[in-house]
Amino acid sequence: MKKSLVLFVVLLGSLALAGTVFAMDWGCYGMPTVKMPPCKDRVLCKGSAKGMEKLCGPCAPVIKWAGKWMTIEKCPAGAVKVAKKAKK
Repeated sequence: MKKSLVLFVVLLGSLALAGTVFAMDWGCYGMPTVKMPPCKDRVLCKGSAKGMEKLCGPCAPVIKWAGKWMTIEKCPAGAVKVAKKAKK
């Protein structure tokens, strides 16, 4: 009985502490403003593939497929973009 009462008090105390942490207004702590470094959009990966596949079965058709992809790293909104250098 004594151990369960101590365990109950410890559990209740930890829940009360967690409740006060979540109840705090964290909006009063202002985040520092950071100037974003200049950036530019970059192409990380480009690729393409094509092929032919025969489907299963005695009268199955052969299908042709092709695809292209490109992965781009975009600058976040509000970032200063680097101007492209003009080639002479």
